[in-house]
Amino acid sequence: MNKTQILLALVIISIIGMSSSYLEMFNLITNETTDDKEPIVKHGEIRQFTKDNKLKTVVNYNQGIKHGTSYLYHDDGETILLAMPYVNGKREGASKKYYENGKLYAATSYKNDKLDGIRKIYYSNGKLKAKINYGFGYPGIGTKEFLLDGTAKNSISIKTRNEGDIIWLETSEPCKDQKFYIGTLIQDKFLDPVDQNIKLLMYSNGHFFIDTEVYTPSYLKYKDIICSCESTQGNPIIIKSRLF
Repeated sequence: MNKTQILLALVIISIIGMSSSYLEMFNLITNETTDDKEPIVKHGEIRQFTKDNKLKTVVNYNQGIKHGTSYLYHDDGETILLAMPYVNGKREGASKKYYENGKLYAATSYKNDKLDGIRKIYYSNGKLKAKINYGFGYPGIGTKEFLLDGTAKNSISIKTRNEGDIIWLETSEPCKDQKFYIGTLIQDKFLDPVDQNIKLLMYSNGHFFIDTEVYTPSYLKYKDIICSCESTQGNPIIIKSRLF
């Protein structure tokens, strides 16, 4: 309650006295309520509709906590856009996302509210578009992408170019937001960018590089060079390689 509200309340008190009318006005001014009713706890199936009365969401609750499969619908109010499973408020199991024509767009696995398992993405004709490996909420090595006819796209790899003590790093094909690290992945598969077991390498002239006077060949024998980037399809790419 600010000073203006206090002054206004005092004026009201002086005019009408301490009465039930004053209390009602006082509550209105301060946007407070004396209603001590407990808030309604959501339980069971709760539906939400758009302004034109089309179904938008269906969410299942157990005593105020999401539990069961929740649904988000396309603009038609009939076709499911996303089906997300919850267990005690956390995402658990395989979620499914759909095109407007009702065909499956993606199936994504969750464990304890984090991405965990293989995510599969499909073209609208039903053919597999991509497979991405996740664990503990992080992307991992082994992303595979496919063309519309089902042909596998070439895998991206790490390329090196030596100039004296400097090893320049790049990828065999262009990919966005490239970053190169040195270290070890979680379970030798998954990349947490702030994990203490990896270090971001130095960057200069548009490329990441290794200075072998800083990271000696004997040290590099036991560490991975790790690249993280995004494919032209928008999928995370994690690659690892040994230099020696």
